[in-house]
Amino acid sequence: MEFVEGRMLNKIIGKEIGPLPYREALSIILKILEEVKTAHQRDVIFTTLNPSYINVTPDNKVVINEITDSTLKKKIKKEGIIYRSPEELSAKNADLQSDIYSLGIILYEMLAGNLPFANISPMSDFTLMNKIVGEKLNDPREFYPDIPDWLVDIINQATAKEKSDRIKTAEEFISLLKIGSEAYETKLQEEYEKELLLQKEKEEAEKKAQEKIVLLGQLKSEIETVEPIEQTPPLLESQSKKEGPPKRTKRKASIGLKLVIWTVLTLATFLIIYDEKGVESEWMGENLNTDVYRNGDSIPEVKDAKEWTKLKSGAWCYYNNDAENGKKYGKLYNWYAITDPRGLAPKGWQIPSKNEFEELIKILSEDEIARKAVRDGDMNNKSGFSVLLAGGRDSTGYFYDLGYVPYYWSTTEYDSINANNLVLLYHENNVSLSNKPKSYGFSVRGFKLKEKQGFLQKLFKLK
Repeated sequence: MEFVEGRMLNKIIGKEIGPLPYREALSIILKILEEVKTAHQRDVIFTTLNPSYINVTPDNKVVINEITDSTLKKKIKKEGIIYRSPEELSAKNADLQSDIYSLGIILYEMLAGNLPFANISPMSDFTLMNKIVGEKLNDPREFYPDIPDWLVDIINQATAKEKSDRIKTAEEFISLLKIGSEAYETKLQEEYEKELLLQKEKEEAEKKAQEKIVLLGQLKSEIETVEPIEQTPPLLESQSKKEGPPKRTKRKASIGLKLVIWTVLTLATFLIIYDEKGVESEWMGENLNTDVYRNGDSIPEVKDAKEWTKLKSGAWCYYNNDAENGKKYGKLYNWYAITDPRGLAPKGWQIPSKNEFEELIKILSEDEIARKAVRDGDMNNKSGFSVLLAGGRDSTGYFYDLGYVPYYWSTTEYDSINANNLVLLYHENNVSLSNKPKSYGFSVRGFKLKEKQGFLQKLFKLK
């Protein structure tokens, strides 16, 4: 067995870094998967995959050391029980999916800096084997909470106990990681751009407010030094024309006049300083009804309930698979469609996150009239949002609640299985956030940010 110069992966995880940053872990696991994919194409099964035999070379390449000695293979299997698949430990034959399981555990360890069941006191090999075969793995976020939800979801798919629930091939594993990463990076970029826009608007508003304060201070100073009012008394008959007009006498402006001027300026100060525009959300008037991503790629329509249940990629359907429902209510999409990196919303629009829905709920919770307008499909309300009672489709493919309840996806994950959505409960007349499995089919409503009109703009109908 020839070892290539470099660092063993188990040393990097254990001593050099601990939990690897998600981008570094992603880079390494993708390179390992490429090696495994090539081996699988030659019908080579490793069965001994673990970080102790994976080299990261000085030029950042990955080499999986081949182990040909049968005695050494047995030793590795004994030492690396935690990386072995449930079927191997159940005395069943190993296959390509057994390597997928091992890779899922390796990804888990890179991200968490720990192995599953590591928080349990030392145990016998027999006990550990029983846990691997029969118990759910610890959530890796118990060790390192900042692991992205979508990566936890992929780890769960790679380490499923039943092979029928597990990722099938290294190629599929690679595809899931790349799609998930692109969607996550797009989401981070959108959140950054939104935060940047809000910060810019805030800074501009503060700058304008300071300029107005300085200007008003100058005006107040001028008013306080207002010139006295002059008054010319009428000429007396006894006064000689030669004497000319009498000299003008001066008196100071009355206290009442000064009080009026001061009140007007104070009111003007309040209106101007607090007339900050900021930004607000402008919502689409109808549910999304597209069958293509922003780049023109088609989104598949999936009618069959069994096929819908198995989906792990974007898809859409009409309620009850009836195109007539689409004319009024739009399409129902699974969560994978709205987070696809190719983009579901039309150019210039975004899919709302949990934050946008929370802002919407805050407005509606304070305004019963607006809540009623939202339920009645009237956008002419304080929130600028209205709903269509489009119902939904559950993870088994069953349709429900048409004409009663609207459900709208957000881009925010609740956990590895579920995502947040907006729901209007017909029996409570209440708009709230809920969470449902990502395989559900819900409506989608886009939004975009626009400049918010200030008080003075509304008062004087300024553009």
